[in-house]
Amino acid sequence: MTVATAPKWTCAGCGVAASRSDGELTPLPASWESGGEGTFCLGCRRVRVAEAAVDSAPAAADREARARLRRAAIVEFEVLRAPDRPNGSIAKACRSSVPAVIAARRRLDGATG
Repeated sequence: MTVATAPKWTCAGCGVAASRSDGELTPLPASWESGGEGTFCLGCRRVRVAEAAVDSAPAAADREARARLRRAAIVEFEVLRAPDRPNGSIAKACRSSVPAVIAARRRLDGATG
């Protein structure tokens, strides 16, 4: 498998750039993703997941319901992205709680099991 390299990676969402100070080619940062829609940093990947969850909400969903969907989507994204990370670490990264991470793991186990 060939690893894509570039002198600089730029996020299509926020414009942040990742590069080496010496200008050498570097692989895509581990937490970034590149695909048909562009290259995105971890922060923008989280935003995109949250926006997709809100977009899928019923039209009658109030602001609190949309916020719950957004939070759950981000936690599930992090669990799927790094399933071996401890619950506390994922909760901290998502500004969430350990019980929310445990609930997300259960939902995902139920969806795949």
